[in-house]
Parts: sequence; C-alpha cells; structure tokens
Amino acid sequence: MLSIVIPSYNDAKNIPIAIASANQIKYVNEIIVVDDCSTDNTEFLIKEIADNCKKIRYFKNSTNKGSGLSFLKGLTKLKNSYVLMLNSDDFFIPKAIEKLFEYTVNNKLDLGYGKMAIKKETGIHRYMHPGYKKKNYIKNKFELLDLLIFDMYIPSFGAIINFDKIRKFYHKEYYQRLNLNYGKSFKAHDYDLFLNLAKKRKKIGFLNETVCVWCKSKNSQSGLKYFESGDACFESSFLFNKYFKNENFTNESLSLIESRIKGKYNHIKKSDAKNMGLFKHYEIFLANINNLKRLNAIENKF
Repeated sequence: MLSIVIPSYNDAKNIPIAIASANQIKYVNEIIVVDDCSTDNTEFLIKEIADNCKKIRYFKNSTNKGSGLSFLKGLTKLKNSYVLMLNSDDFFIPKAIEKLFEYTVNNKLDLGYGKMAIKKETGIHRYMHPGYKKKNYIKNKFELLDLLIFDMYIPSFGAIINFDKIRKFYHKEYYQRLNLNYGKSFKAHDYDLFLNLAKKRKKIGFLNETVCVWCKSKNSQSGLKYFESGDACFESSFLFNKYFKNENFTNESLSLIESRIKGKYNHIKKSDAKNMGLFKHYEIFLANINNLKRLNAIENKF
C-alpha cells in the first residue's frame, strides 16, 4: 500500500483538494498531514475532514521548520514501504497515480516517477520538460547526468519512493547537514534526494504519463523570487559540487550544465547575490567545470 505525506503551512484554502485527490487513490491507506505550525484554520479544518476520512493522520510542529523537515517528520510516521509527497497546494490525478504505483511495484523500482501538468488561469496544460523521455524506461544509466543537465524534471509529488531504500540515510540529521554545508535552509531537498539516488545508481523508472498537477505560485521553486534571490543558482551549483566527483562527463555535457547554471546566475538581482554569503558555491562550481574540461582536454591528447 501507499502512504501520502503532505507538509502544509497556512494553506487551509488549498489543502482540501490535495487531500481529496489522495483519498481517491485506491492504494492509499494513510494520508499524513504535517502542519508546519500554521496560524490559519488548518488544524480545525484537517480535524474536521479527518472525522469523515480515517486515512488521515495529523501532526503539528510546535515551531515553523520548513517543508523539508516537515516531510522528514512525516516519513518517521509511515506504516507503508512506499511513499509519495504532495504539496498542499497541488493535487494528484488518482487513476494515473494508481498506474504509477503498479509500475513501481511490479518493476521493483526504488523510485518511479511520471510527468506533471501545470495549472494556469486558462486551465490545466501539459508541461513539456526537456528532461522527459518520449517513452517509459527503467534504470537510465545517464540519470545523474540528465538531472544535472536538464534540472529537476522529476516532480516530487509525482515520484513514488521505496522508503526502505532511503530509510538508513534520509533523516533529520541528513537534512541538517545539508543546511549546514550549504549555509542556510536548503529549499531543493527533493532535487538533492533524487540526485543522491541517481548517484548511487538506484533503480529509477519513468512512466510516460501525466500523474499530478502543479499549481504554480510566485514563491515556488520555479518562481521569480527563487531565481532573483540567488537560491536557484547557488543551490544548483552546490548540488553539482556535491555529486560530480568520480563521474566521467564529456566537455559537451559540462558545457550544457554550465550554461544552465549560468542562466540562473543571470536572473539574480546582483545587489543581493554576493551579500548572501552563498556566492562561493557558484565560484567553486565554475572552478570545477573549468578543471574538468582541462583534464578532459589533456586526456584526449593521449
């Protein structure tokens, strides 16, 4: 069976739709809501919904901890081996998630993911990420490289994880180290997890079907604020620096990664960037790229 973990903060307006979409999935037998110390009527609302939906298990943080630690808290409450995160302002396509769950279990995947759609004012539209393949696959040997070139194409709320495969290392202490090494609260914790699994060559599979709907907001990880603050550039730089070692990337691949992250740098409000104390990650990234290219050039001479 499948567990859903929903971190939420002051989102009483949207969370009922998220819960309703999870509740319609026939394989879901628990919906864990982690309230990140909301000040709106989230607690009252969830408890009211729980009266009619016994799958719901509600937990509230005593202080605001952020979505990353809230998700990890939810993981400590799991009853099942398979888990799927859901943002409180997004929702699933239930029948498609059922197919993804069957695909993940039948192929004994460590992580199985599908595509997402995007909700706009004009309706729900296909989201054609350049990282999506044209057909299903199991265990792409270039998963790590693809994630570094194309960015975060695996939707966190469209990716079913076998928790038994991450239980030993993915916990509160892991996330605290991530924050410490980065220098502040790290937003792209899901991207880090997927890169980690790809680096370890875990069995990842893709189902070429839309399984979830993203309701984009200005504060999301693809929103303008995330880019202008420098977080998009510095977090991507940090993750490359963390995972590139002992990989054989061609200069062509390195140039594609460099171009992507430099593009993020160009979106930063430069008056803020260097003052954040995180610019070092971008400088180290550029140095690593240049060193790798030089090494490749030397090796190609012999």
